Amino acid sequence: MTTMEKVTPEIPLPTPIADNYCFVCGQDNPLGLKIGVRYLEAELAAETELSLPREYQGWAEVIHGGILATLLDEMMAHAVWHFAGPGLTLGMEVRFHHPLKPDEPIRVRGVLQPSESNRRQAEAEITRLQDGRRIASGKSRFLLLEKNQPGP
Repeated sequence: MTTMEKVTPEIPLPTPIADNYCFVCGQDNPLGLKIGVRYLEAELAAETELSLPREYQGWAEVIHGGILATLLDEMMAHAVWHFAGPGLTLGMEVRFHHPLKPDEPIRVRGVLQPSESNRRQAEAEITRLQDGRRIASGKSRFLLLEKNQPGP
């Protein structure tokens, strides 16, 4: 056995519980973003619009990439949960296309890719509302859990 083929013991998957305290969408988190989400059935999409204040910047006058990645993950997760059922993010790839300044209005949109597997894929993008410029984009893989779990 090579080091790349190490045996991993079975670890039970956590049971996700939506308690309205999510940093991004939870309305009870005093430090959270408290976004609202719209679902577009025909497109298997979830989206939101918001602007991020200076408190979320990294470099001067640039919103932190980790916050943008969090928003991408959130919209992909909402699309998966709403259209396919509860799932856990297995992996995510993020690309940054242009910087975003504080207080610039954006749209974040996640789209579930059609499939019947318990492993699903989603894509997302952040666009600046003023000019439609793509700020960031992402792709994720999700593992679906039992469909009767409560979700976002």
